[in-house]
Amino acid sequence: MYLRRRWIPRTAFLALGLAVLCARAAPAQVETTARDSWQRVDEIFAVLQVESGDRIADVGAGSGFFSFRLSPRVGPTGKVFAEDIDARVLEELRDAARREGLDNIETIVGAPDDPKLPDASIDGVLIVNAYHEMREHESMLAGIRRALRPGARLVIVDMPPADSTVSRERQTARHDIAIGVVARELAEAGFEVVVRDPDFVRAGRRRNWLLAAVRTEPLEP
Repeated sequence: MYLRRRWIPRTAFLALGLAVLCARAAPAQVETTARDSWQRVDEIFAVLQVESGDRIADVGAGSGFFSFRLSPRVGPTGKVFAEDIDARVLEELRDAARREGLDNIETIVGAPDDPKLPDASIDGVLIVNAYHEMREHESMLAGIRRALRPGARLVIVDMPPADSTVSRERQTARHDIAIGVVARELAEAGFEVVVRDPDFVRAGRRRNWLLAAVRTEPLEP
């Protein structure tokens, strides 16, 4: 079936062309989605205290939802370190960043016990819905602590368990973890919790808590 051709004013073509250019100016990977709202992305970045020129690590980056949103926040003079133990997913993230021209994103293939971040050079670390997967959390926190600059923040967002009285192992087996468990682990690793919000996300069935912490002790020489 053929459609009948209709005359279209030249101004309509100009408007269409401008719309296409504007769409290209906004990378698809950073377009606003429903998750930006319910996950409270802007509020997370405010707690993380992200500024232009910062070097921020997205630990457990996965497909890069937060890495792509951090990229324009830190700007061309900043850098986003997208860290994950899955080399394949990081390759896909890197390819997507290249297609979108987000050249301030650097991927790091970490290890289960080491994020492999550069020492004493990170202005903030973000871990969203990934901390509960870290079985070697003591070593991971030690590596993050080494990487943070003085005063820099570690922000962890994760899912609360249905029953916080069960063991840590039973919680993480269900892919969640209690805020109190993580707060204790941060204290044991040499961090001080400065923000604690057990009801950070309450959107339908979605639940997330948030912790922000800073180092309490100087780095070892």
